[in-house]
Amino acid sequence: MSLEVGAHVPIPEVQGIRLGTNRLDFPGSRERFDSLINRLQHSDEHLNILHIGGSHVQAGFFPQRLREHFDASRGLLFPWKAIRSNAPVDYTLTSAGTWTRSRCIETAPLEVLGMGGAAAITSDSLASLRLELPSRYQFSRLRIMGEATGTAEPYLILDKGDTIRATRQEKDYLFQLDKPDSLCTIAFKGMEAGARFVLRGIFPEGKQRILYTESGVNGASVPSWLRCNLLAEELSHICPPDLVIFGIGINDANVPPSRFDAEAFKASYRSLMDELRKANPNVCFLFITNNDCWLRVSRQRRTYNRNTQKVEQAMMELARECNGAVWNQFRIMGGYGSSGRWVNAHLMNRDHIHFLRAGYELLADLLYNALSECSEYSEYSEYSDN
Repeated sequence: MSLEVGAHVPIPEVQGIRLGTNRLDFPGSRERFDSLINRLQHSDEHLNILHIGGSHVQAGFFPQRLREHFDASRGLLFPWKAIRSNAPVDYTLTSAGTWTRSRCIETAPLEVLGMGGAAAITSDSLASLRLELPSRYQFSRLRIMGEATGTAEPYLILDKGDTIRATRQEKDYLFQLDKPDSLCTIAFKGMEAGARFVLRGIFPEGKQRILYTESGVNGASVPSWLRCNLLAEELSHICPPDLVIFGIGINDANVPPSRFDAEAFKASYRSLMDELRKANPNVCFLFITNNDCWLRVSRQRRTYNRNTQKVEQAMMELARECNGAVWNQFRIMGGYGSSGRWVNAHLMNRDHIHFLRAGYELLADLLYNALSECSEYSEYSEYSDN
């Protein structure tokens, strides 16, 4: 499925969901966004979508569902389990050897980070990563994003036994395959005393017209992504985004209401948008508001987080400034206190913060429908003067 006028996904009835509010809001001009929608519908040109955020994105269910709707390429991969974290389920990276980690949620990350927001580091001569992708994500080129010290160097082992050496491109290692594949092992040589490899991501390059890349790190806030010094540089030469979907804000707002500074929140977002514009000055921004959630106020007491409405207002103001769009997840869920109904409907975790897989997929279906309705408007606007 691609973005087509009227191509709505059926939505099950869930008590409290405000389906009538499922739309994109445009506090400012929507001209740039309408142009993007028309390119999605009517053009054969390649388009890049970047979905960036925290644990809602790292879980993978939300972006994966949208990727399927767009019939898009997979984009960035990361060996999360090698650094003892949860990983998306639509690919497998099985690690061997010893790995350590650095993430953008650290106040001062130990490594230089890029568009993945994390790094996996090894100095183990036995270290390797076994990559298994569904056949629909076959790649002809595989890009290893990272840096070596000493004599360390990655190489690729295909299932038929062939070994491929990399060529250097920018700061990456690029492997060219004779024919498309979806299974391989990434190993390392030259791991002598003092040598190590810092892996920032793995990027399979396929042939789909749309590339949907997800970058999510558990616990990430807007300032977390500002610590990724290579973010704009990597995006520029790998996948300059035409559309950025922001899923960042839940961790910024996880503070007592008296401590949430909306002006500082917006200032951080403006800095992040400036970084992303370095990769593509004409990028479109889509803000997903925070979901209704709990806030812990003491060891044994929780309350619904009043900062959610403050983030909602801040995102509307930011969208007005940048002529972006807002998808009001908070409003669609049912507003303040609605997370309890989502928990009872088996769509949300009992922590009242994270969703279950069915909940993430429902949200993705709703967002896709909102984009489809937006495309209907664009279609009408294009011919309304005729």
